Amino acid sequence: MAEKKSERVKIYLIIALSIVLIVVVYFRFFHKKTTHAAVPARYKASIARLAVPQVDLPFSQKGQGPKTEGRAQALVLPRDIFEPAKAPPQRETQPQPQEPARPTMALTLKGTITGGENPIAVINDKFVYAGDRIGDYEVTTVGNDEVVLTSETHCMVLKVLKIAEK
Repeated sequence: MAEKKSERVKIYLIIALSIVLIVVVYFRFFHKKTTHAAVPARYKASIARLAVPQVDLPFSQKGQGPKTEGRAQALVLPRDIFEPAKAPPQRETQPQPQEPARPTMALTLKGTITGGENPIAVINDKFVYAGDRIGDYEVTTVGNDEVVLTSETHCMVLKVLKIAEK
């Protein structure tokens, strides 16, 4: 009787292993794999879009409209993202005769975005490009941490205030 029981166990074990082998062979060689087109739409990732408001800038003093088509291009150099940032090359400017100081509007540089074609600066909570005007000043250059503004008589460099880390 013990021999019959051990024979049955062997037969059941062989049948179970055969079933496992058949399932493995089926999924390995015959079963079609799903493609991205077959994945239901509810499982596909969606692209997040960020709406950025349009900045309205005043007209220039020379009677021209706002500069939208021929924006002045700032110097944008491609760089390796793994190297430390280098200061942008400085343009040589000739000193201009200074007039008596006049009250200027308070301008605060919140940050810059220099990764794309047209660098953007955030000045007084407004997005501006190189060539745009803010009051009496024109945005000449947008760098990584600074923005150069020029008027008829003055040149101003705004720098991003960095908070000291503890």
